Amino acid sequence: MENFDPYLLLGLPRAATPGAIKAAYRQRVQTAHPDRGGNPREFIAIVKAFGLLSDPDARRLYDEAGIVDDDGVRSYRRDVTIILADMFDAAVETAVATGLRLERVNFVAQMRVAVEAGLADAKSGLARSDRDIEALKALRRRIRRDDGAENLFVTRLDAQIGVKTEQHSQIRRRVMLLETAIVELGNYRSELELISALEVASN
Repeated sequence: MENFDPYLLLGLPRAATPGAIKAAYRQRVQTAHPDRGGNPREFIAIVKAFGLLSDPDARRLYDEAGIVDDDGVRSYRRDVTIILADMFDAAVETAVATGLRLERVNFVAQMRVAVEAGLADAKSGLARSDRDIEALKALRRRIRRDDGAENLFVTRLDAQIGVKTEQHSQIRRRVMLLETAIVELGNYRSELELISALEVASN
């Protein structure tokens, strides 16, 4: 897409906060959705802009070099879609297992409850991961050798810190994906609108 500017599409300054990005996306998508008379191409561009600005790595690349990582944006969007599809599956299974009449179930609301629960768990895991990494770093500082020579225990701690840091990065990404999923669920009145939006954006 030529001259693609995610900030311009969402009407945002470059210093926009994540909250401002979500709010602008929510406002723009209300009128851009094809089921509400919007233009499908404009809707796709708005979804792409939100995907880019929601992913800190893609946003940093765009801000620093003006490069749009299309593969990264598509991957982020696909992961959000997978989360929403998984939550839909879980909501349907729960409704069927409890004998609810499916035509009366608000699946968007059910999915939101499940996503919010997953987000709370992920944030708890992120805080726990922060504490673990800080504790390992403190221990590393305590046992390092004053003579600068190699220390087997510091080497082992460095490996553990590396593993924990990678896990932390994965949990942080999951938090961002779940936050994006909640934004998506807030944009649509029904599961039909949500499914339509996901299908249009994925083409």
